[in-house]
Amino acid sequence: MTELHSEAENIENLAQCIMAAFKEKEVQAGNVLHYQELYPYLQEQYPKYKDVQKEAEHHLAKLAYITPAPEGLMLTQVGFNTLDSGAA
Repeated sequence: MTELHSEAENIENLAQCIMAAFKEKEVQAGNVLHYQELYPYLQEQYPKYKDVQKEAEHHLAKLAYITPAPEGLMLTQVGFNTLDSGAA
């Protein structure tokens, strides 16, 4: 992966990686991607995810793509539609 030079780029790239995990795991709107499934994916795809994880989750929540849940991240209808259209 390309070396990133700003925290904002790290947040955006991790946000995209999280959305890619929803797509790869075929999570439907209203369903939760459990952290126990998400973390191994992130570790493989974006090893430094822990540095900006909370910020990336907050970014996705502000976009209304996800809703944090105690056991993971819930994909909203907006997030699902975005994945379905290929925009994320």
